[in-house]
Amino acid sequence: MRIVQLVETLEVGGLERVAVDLALALRAAGHWVGVYCFFSAGPLRRELDAAGIPVTEFHKDRHRNAALVWSMARQLRRDHVHILHGHNPGVHHAAALAKAIARVPVCVNTRHGAVSSQGRPYQERYFRLVRPFTEHVVFVCDYVRQLLGPQVRYPASRCSVILNGIATERFLQHPASPGEARPRLRFGTIGRFVPAKGQSVLIEAFATVAPRIPQAELHIYGYGALQGDLEAQVRRLGLPDRVHLEGPTADAAKTLQSLDVFVLSSLSEGLPLVILEAMAAGLPIVATRVGGVPEVAPENSVAWFCEPGDSADLAKAMLAASGSTALADMGREARRLAAAQFGIAGMCGNYAALYAKLLL
Repeated sequence: MRIVQLVETLEVGGLERVAVDLALALRAAGHWVGVYCFFSAGPLRRELDAAGIPVTEFHKDRHRNAALVWSMARQLRRDHVHILHGHNPGVHHAAALAKAIARVPVCVNTRHGAVSSQGRPYQERYFRLVRPFTEHVVFVCDYVRQLLGPQVRYPASRCSVILNGIATERFLQHPASPGEARPRLRFGTIGRFVPAKGQSVLIEAFATVAPRIPQAELHIYGYGALQGDLEAQVRRLGLPDRVHLEGPTADAAKTLQSLDVFVLSSLSEGLPLVILEAMAAGLPIVATRVGGVPEVAPENSVAWFCEPGDSADLAKAMLAASGSTALADMGREARRLAAAQFGIAGMCGNYAALYAKLLL
C-alpha cells in the first residue's frame, strides 16, 4: 500500500508522535509511506528523514484554502497514494476534498482527543460536511468515541477504536523500582505547562500530602506558558525544597525510571502517551478519571483514580499510593500490560488491517 500520514506540524506532541511512529512502522512493514504537513514540519522530521520517508510541507499560512487543496491533490497524484490518513479535524476538510479531486481510494481520520485540535467549532462542521469523501473515522479510545460519535454523526459502521501504541522497548529496558527507597517517595509527572494538564491542581494536592509524608517529593517535567505561575504557586505554598519544576526532559525513559509513582492531573485527555510510557516503565499510576486512562490502567491493580480539578481528591489518591505496600507489584502489572497491549507493532497492525479492509 501507498500511505500518507497528514498532520498539522511535526512539533513534539502526542498526536505527532503517534503519526511518526505509525509512519516508521508501516515503512518497516514494507509499505510506501509519506508524511504531509499542513504547515511547516518540526523537530520530529529528523526521524523521518533518517528513515528515508519523504515529508511534504504545504505552508497553509501562506495560501488560501482552495490553493492548499489543489496543491495537496497534485501531490497525492504524484505520489500515487492509496490511503490518506489525517490526524484530528484541523486537517480533515482539506484532506477529504483533495482526496476526492485526486481520486485517492481511501481517506481516514483519527480523532485523538475530545475536542478539535484548536477547539474551534467550525472544524466540526467541516468534518461533517466532508463525510461523503471520508471512508472511516478512528477514535483513540472508547471514551473519545462515545463523546464525539454523536457529534461527528458518521455511521457506526464507518467508525472504530484503535488504541495508541508506544515504543515500549526503551521504557522496558529502564524499569523503575517503585517504593524501593522508602521512606523517600518520588511522585512525578511529565507534560506541557498548560491549563488542561492541571499541574496547579497537582501542586495544591501535594501541599496536603507534604506534611503527612515528610520525605515525599514532587518532580514536574515540562515547559510552557504557565511556568511562571507554577513557580509562584510553589513559593506561595512554601514548597521550593519539595516541589521541583525540572524543565523538559530529554530522556523520558530515564526520567520515569527515577520515580516511584506517576501522577496525571489532567482536566481533559484523549489517550495520553505518557500514561502508556509510565506503565511500560513499571510505575503505579495516580490519575484523574479522564479520557481513555481508566481503559488502559485498571483501578486497584495498576492505578488510583480521582476526579479532575479536585485537589483534595487528588491528595487522597496520592496518600493512598504513599501508604500502599503493593507499589512494586502494581508496577510489574503495569509493565506486563504495556508490553502485551500497547506496543507500536500492535497499533500498526490494527491500522494496516483497517487500510486493507477499506481498499477492498
